[in-house]
Amino acid sequence: MYYIDNHKIEVVNTFFGKEKVLLDGKTVSEQPSRVGTIHKFTIGKNDYRIAQRDYSSQKEGNFFEIRRNGMPISLINLWPRTSTQLLILVIIMGLGFGFTLGILCYNLFWPAMGF
Repeated sequence: MYYIDNHKIEVVNTFFGKEKVLLDGKTVSEQPSRVGTIHKFTIGKNDYRIAQRDYSSQKEGNFFEIRRNGMPISLINLWPRTSTQLLILVIIMGLGFGFTLGILCYNLFWPAMGF
């Protein structure tokens, strides 16, 4: 999340592998999420470009390069962690719990008949 010229700019990765740039909550650019993806948009008379830096050459906490009218802006922002991994863990745990509970209920209500 960045603040430029009193505007809130967010770079968000979606669950489907897309990277979005939101300007004050509205999508201004959407591209596939990969290194080197460039997002371009305009605020007033200024043209902005946001690109993800190469992981091998980045400084600590500086994940995106932002340029205004071709000139770099020095902004440092930590890439926030997403809750996607937590969501996947909760879904897997829920499926496992549901499966176990289903087998338990099946065995309680329909016990195996022995011959």
